[in-house]
Amino acid sequence: MKTITQNLLSYVTLTTTALLFGLNVQATNNVATTALTTVETNRVWINVTDSQGAFSQTLMGYRSGATDGYDHALDGAFMNDGAISLASLIGTDRYAIQFKGLPFVPSDVVPLSFKATYTGTFTFNIDHMDGFFTTANFGVYIHDTVNNTYTNLKSGGYTFTSTVGTFNNRFELTYSNASANLGVDANAFSASNLIVYQDNASIVINAGTVILKDIALYTINGQLLFQNHQANASQTTINADVLAKQPLIIKVTTQDGITVAKKWLY
Repeated sequence: MKTITQNLLSYVTLTTTALLFGLNVQATNNVATTALTTVETNRVWINVTDSQGAFSQTLMGYRSGATDGYDHALDGAFMNDGAISLASLIGTDRYAIQFKGLPFVPSDVVPLSFKATYTGTFTFNIDHMDGFFTTANFGVYIHDTVNNTYTNLKSGGYTFTSTVGTFNNRFELTYSNASANLGVDANAFSASNLIVYQDNASIVINAGTVILKDIALYTINGQLLFQNHQANASQTTINADVLAKQPLIIKVTTQDGITVAKKWLY
């Protein structure tokens, strides 16, 4: 009886110690073993917000015992759509919490799902992080495939514009700046960077972080309807009263002299 009691006390002590230090305990035949397994966990919490207070968060982590697929009791399905939503993807399924296994592969790419119920301007930021994510030279990048930009969230947020919809192919979480490695100009500006939408009785033209110098609106037949040679802003609002509801060609020139045109139906 004394031996059994001593074993039970030993197991309780071992279990309590393990919980304090974040360790797993394995026991066989009701007798505590001395085999302790350390669980390594590395996590980053990423937020997406807007100036009106909309908020969504996803957690990406790398952990001992996890896999690249769905892991019961580790991965958490996304179930709470709001005004805006951010999740990571496993296949086509959205997850609020996703863990992958170790060892970590620096070339790993995590597809993200972003959903907006209204057209607007939004920002990705890191909320907090632990494990190897806190290492000084460890980058956490948002890759925006629309303009092929890579933004290290550890250096600051990434602000972008989006129309209404669910976007499962636009954003990726990466850990290296592929554009720098490939010699691609991550700041190249094209018509895909130009977001145009109607806001009540106005037309809003947004170029993200690029400053526009000249903005012109034409009919599909080339008739000039509006022009501003000194926009000097990344976003311009135009009173739509001067425009008829029709297909428009929107032509802009950046401060760097890049000119692009985009067709839009008003």
